[in-house]
Amino acid sequence: MNDARTGARPALALGIPEFVMDAAAPVQCREDPDAWFAEGLRQSDAEALCEGCSFLDVCEAFALERPELFGVWGGTTRRERERLRRTRAAA
Repeated sequence: MNDARTGARPALALGIPEFVMDAAAPVQCREDPDAWFAEGLRQSDAEALCEGCSFLDVCEAFALERPELFGVWGGTTRRERERLRRTRAAA
């Protein structure tokens, strides 16, 4: 759904990538994006939100390349992605 004033798609303003917005199959974060941007989610909450999503790996990679993103991406929290980046940089 586009915003009539700006022509923008609201989920894109949140940073949801085109591969999710254009997916033919239902994608949970596209249906209720606010749940993925709640503060204080635990890693187990993030994993549960993304469980069964066909974009899990692609979405995590997308977020790992963009440290400015907050919220749940690819079943990871911002804190978990920071840890993954540190681990990969040390290797």
